[in-house]
Amino acid sequence: MSKLPDPAEVAKRTVELLGGPGKAREITDAEFGEMRSRWNQDVEAIGRILRSHLYVEHYLTEYLANANPRLGSLAQARLMFAQKVDLLDSHDSRLADVLPGIKHLNTIRNRLAHRLSAAITAEDSAVFLNAKLFKVMREEGAKPGMPSQDPLDILEQFAQHASHFLTSEFSALGIAFGKALDELSPQPKA
Repeated sequence: MSKLPDPAEVAKRTVELLGGPGKAREITDAEFGEMRSRWNQDVEAIGRILRSHLYVEHYLTEYLANANPRLGSLAQARLMFAQKVDLLDSHDSRLADVLPGIKHLNTIRNRLAHRLSAAITAEDSAVFLNAKLFKVMREEGAKPGMPSQDPLDILEQFAQHASHFLTSEFSALGIAFGKALDELSPQPKA
């Protein structure tokens, strides 16, 4: 086993290689400043994004298990979020409304992981608001006022809506809601 060099000698030589104490301090301050800026992110926003993602993933996993009782353990399969989304039936008209938003939630979570940025934009919100039922339910729920236009609020509200939607097919409330949707949906003419 090789012996590690003397830490004091390593520090001294590092300062020399950086061009002396003044230049070393300048470089060190710049590098650590950049690292601090990445560390000092909006932890509340990060937490809200991650909570929303984990919440949807919980109900996504539950949905897949209930919809496919012979599937086996999803936990043992160790599927990633995107793989679980790929298992959803994209031709199911009920899921089609929320599927783009669920996928976009994962895009935002990945953006957070790779860029360490918790910024949610109006463009992100637009993806969630494209879910027609979500948009209408949100507006109805805010009456007589207007729903929040804050992109992070919209993300969280969509996560709750999508999660409820995923669990609704297998709950008493959801079964009644689904029946109402079926009964009130325009039927194709024969």
